[in-house]
Amino acid sequence: MDKLTRKKALLDNVRLSEGAKFECNENAIFEEYNTQEENKSSLVIKVLSVFGGFLASLAFLGFLAISGLYNSEFGLLIFGLGFIISAIWLNKVYDRLIIDTFSVSIYLIGFALFAFGLSEMKVDENIIALLISFIALSSLFISQNFILSFISVLVISSSLIFLIIYNNSYDLIHLYISINTLVVTYFFLNEAKIISSDNRLSMLYNPVRIGLVISLLFGLISVGKKHLIPISQSHIWLSSIVIILVTMYLVYTIVKINEIKTIKSKMMIYILSALILASTIFSPSISGGILIVLLSFLVNYKRGLAIGIISIIYFIAQYYYDLNFTLLTKSIILFISGIIFLLFYLFTIKNLNPNEKI
Repeated sequence: MDKLTRKKALLDNVRLSEGAKFECNENAIFEEYNTQEENKSSLVIKVLSVFGGFLASLAFLGFLAISGLYNSEFGLLIFGLGFIISAIWLNKVYDRLIIDTFSVSIYLIGFALFAFGLSEMKVDENIIALLISFIALSSLFISQNFILSFISVLVISSSLIFLIIYNNSYDLIHLYISINTLVVTYFFLNEAKIISSDNRLSMLYNPVRIGLVISLLFGLISVGKKHLIPISQSHIWLSSIVIILVTMYLVYTIVKINEIKTIKSKMMIYILSALILASTIFSPSISGGILIVLLSFLVNYKRGLAIGIISIIYFIAQYYYDLNFTLLTKSIILFISGIIFLLFYLFTIKNLNPNEKI
């Protein structure tokens, strides 16, 4: 039985179980499925397509340079906007992998030309960053293409971080992380509500979600890698407050879902969670990685789970690397931390509802 036949059978089963109240646009569902199958390709093909589109765009930029475009601020501005608009239009009209990869290339180059043109016109950098953010935000409402929407989210978050750094307001990175934490949590925990509210939002959900996760990582890396930006080390715990509170709420939610009834088990889970999170209060990047893992685990988001696990490993290694201790002391601390995580894991598995065990 092929995939399309299985999907038809699944749809028939849902219709049978739900009864007459179940309604769906069957033709639209199968049409979307066929479109995805036609555009399915290996990762190598996608990477080569993106690389090829980028090289083609660079070749065109070389032609523009020879023609003297870079001597004209208005030319840079017009071509930059033209590239951005063309990328959005191509994604709206054509639904093909090769078009997607080419449009992504000219989309990014368009932003670069637009920013360079405004800079040559002596426009304030704050205004440039705000304009770029506005254009990226507008493109989300015009085109719901996955890659383009994902890049737009990253462009917005990068512009916000640029504003923080350019204006020497480094401690505002804590506000950036806190707001991003709340937004990411809302997106993860309200997936069904967001997807069912509007067709456009349902198409934007996946790229925006992964974009928000990466945007949160941008902030976590900023505070997790020492001296990357000159933030006050005495205030670094500010980022941890919201992250720890949200993480404890997630622990409460997971305990509730797993139907852990005994007071002793609940207290042990909450105490162990609080101890682990308290140990990360001066390293919000680690608690941020834990947050991503718990959110992804809660909604069964494998890509986010992988990102969260990798980020935890990196941030823990980076944190202990930056400590002014001997190698032996660092090794002992890492060893003890590992034991605490293993004890928490074993205790959680032991107290899982039998229906939740694999």
